[in-house]
Amino acid sequence: EAGLPPGVLNLVIGPGPTVGNALVEHPTVKAISFTGSTEVGRDLYARAARHLKRVSLEMGGKNAIIVMEDANLELALEATLWAAFGTTGQRCTACSRLILHKPIKERFTEMLVERAKQLRLGNGLEPTTDVGPLINEAAVRKVHSYVEIGKAEGARLLCGGNPVKVNGKGFFYEPTIFDQVRPDMRIAQEEIFGPVLSIIEAENLEEAIRINNSVNYGLSSSLFTQDVNKAFQAIRDITTGIVYINHGTTGAEIQFPFGGTRGTGNGHREAGLTAIEFFTEWKAVYVDYSGRLQRAQIDTTAFGQVPIQ
Repeated sequence: EAGLPPGVLNLVIGPGPTVGNALVEHPTVKAISFTGSTEVGRDLYARAARHLKRVSLEMGGKNAIIVMEDANLELALEATLWAAFGTTGQRCTACSRLILHKPIKERFTEMLVERAKQLRLGNGLEPTTDVGPLINEAAVRKVHSYVEIGKAEGARLLCGGNPVKVNGKGFFYEPTIFDQVRPDMRIAQEEIFGPVLSIIEAENLEEAIRINNSVNYGLSSSLFTQDVNKAFQAIRDITTGIVYINHGTTGAEIQFPFGGTRGTGNGHREAGLTAIEFFTEWKAVYVDYSGRLQRAQIDTTAFGQVPIQ
């Protein structure tokens, strides 16, 4: 409908072992943009390198929201609920860790749990639904396995923690919040990709930033504060590809580069001008109209000396 010539855009649907492998191995495919898990991305990157293919990877995330003592707590609350549970945790930028400044931790946790218990599960296409289903039964099992891991690690389950049905069907999971989570716990380090949020306490902004940066992923981070100095300190020291100030970890502007560091990406970015750069092959053209051989770029004699007037 947009007027693209035939063959410019093709949609092929199929499983990774067949369609994915064909794209990686085929000699006429020059560039691959991959979105998926870090494990698959690393394997794809290594295999594509043997064919000298250009590869852009957008992989996992373990995104954190930091809330400081001076933050607008009502705004931070709404942003956290949306970032952690709004899409059932099934987006690469979903918030999985909540790093709370100690002076407001107890109060904010109470606010958060009270609201999380009120979230309505159901059909994601219905305007009355707050939390939709997980993608399939395997995802429910994975999320529940991490909830059990969190319990075994000694984290305190504040709400949720159970798979549920809505009207007797569907792959739903209750919005789940853990407290007393240490930064080195598996539920604080590994991507769950579900509605599970881990609360971690920090004494100050410096500790909060260290905790934020301590995971193997580096996609999206968020800081809530009304102190401009703290905001710019976080912008400087947070090591993720995306940083939000007074906004949750989800959402993206199409004109900005999208992507992350460490186990999230390999240096390329989606969206914005940087995405165009990835899909562009540069060609340098030199045209010599002097009729003389240029011996090097520093040759100052080919055209003769130009006197200074």
